Amino acid sequence: MKILHKSILAICVGAFSFGSICHASAVSQPVVEAVAEVYGDGIALSAVILDYDRPIAATSVDKADFSVPGRNITQAYVADHAAKGDKQLVAGKFVVLELEPLPMTDQGMEPVHDESDRAARKKIGKNGPELGSHGNPQPLKKITAEVRQEGLLKGTDGTIYPTGETWQSSHTRELLVEDFTQGVFTDSKQNDAQLMYNLYIPRDYDPAQQYPLLLFMHDAGTVSPEMKATLYQGKGAVAWATPEWQAKHPCFVLAPQYDTVIVDDNYDYGPELDRTMHLVEELTAKYSIDKKRIYNTGQSMGGMTSIAMDVKYPDFFAASYLVACKWDENVTSPLGSQNIWAVAAQGDPGASPSMTKILDGLEYGGAKVLRQTVDTTVSQTEMNKQAEAMIAPGCHIYYTLYTGGSHRSTWQHAYDLLPAMEWIFAQHK
Repeated sequence: MKILHKSILAICVGAFSFGSICHASAVSQPVVEAVAEVYGDGIALSAVILDYDRPIAATSVDKADFSVPGRNITQAYVADHAAKGDKQLVAGKFVVLELEPLPMTDQGMEPVHDESDRAARKKIGKNGPELGSHGNPQPLKKITAEVRQEGLLKGTDGTIYPTGETWQSSHTRELLVEDFTQGVFTDSKQNDAQLMYNLYIPRDYDPAQQYPLLLFMHDAGTVSPEMKATLYQGKGAVAWATPEWQAKHPCFVLAPQYDTVIVDDNYDYGPELDRTMHLVEELTAKYSIDKKRIYNTGQSMGGMTSIAMDVKYPDFFAASYLVACKWDENVTSPLGSQNIWAVAAQGDPGASPSMTKILDGLEYGGAKVLRQTVDTTVSQTEMNKQAEAMIAPGCHIYYTLYTGGSHRSTWQHAYDLLPAMEWIFAQHK
């Protein structure tokens, strides 16, 4: 990597905290790395890491020494490698700037329509995406960083790094996203039709050990020819690939990327549903995957696909995590014998009433269903405590309803609801 060198004239500093220093040196512009993380509403800049040409004294680094336009720096510290980590080092050639997360953006509560205007809305394209359509794909979000050094820094050899310099990032790390591999599945059962996918393979994968597999399917708003779009749009896939989750539950995570709408509001689905099942079957033949611990989850279109799979293949998945989705309650009786945790928001005019009808029908058929309403203004810790308290022996169907909210806001919270996720992974066929 090319580094721009800038000669610095002798710098005499009398009031600097290290005492009177007069030191002439040639120093290099640091290499700046942007660090991106995926949040509930998509990928965003989470940190900036500066790689200096020599170790920096920790005592000379403070968050007030830097600024990142439009962002609040919460911590600044030295490191011995380009990553968030030990904040107790006395020196390091890397300076890590951790940023306060941005408020999540919500699309707002969607208007409730009655069925009398269904035909009119369908005519103008407002009755949900059309099966087989290509949606409105957007280019993948490009994350970069700009940082300005506002305060003097001191190297351990006495070198002074002056103020007033502004730098642009030269490259970007995409945490968790970078841990997935990309592939294209050719389905011999469907005339060699293809399906893009992202796959997380557990670190230290051992073929002698069996691993669960989690299938995540994205919403219609993420329909795209960009293979990584499903990894960028929210936490539905990456939440299961974090070091914390993998330490407790080493597993495969499969996230197909659909370039067409695969289910619609008429509860029809395209050939991609079976193609996805065929992909799962191929992966179970290639890798050491426990067929008794295959799980599915999805949001909106992806959740609808999960339900359709559960109806068509009632004995395949060990459990399903259904987020902000709906289906025809007249055909969902097979879910009554399956392990289900559903999540919706009161402000979602599609998923909330539909899921209520589905679960009412399952109860009428003899299934036990436990429900809770969660206030989204409380902390995630409190939400998780409430979800944990709902779990009871002998119950295999749960429903979390968020107060207010909207269709899209549901999955901003659902993949942080750890008790639900833990419960899913505790299920076996």
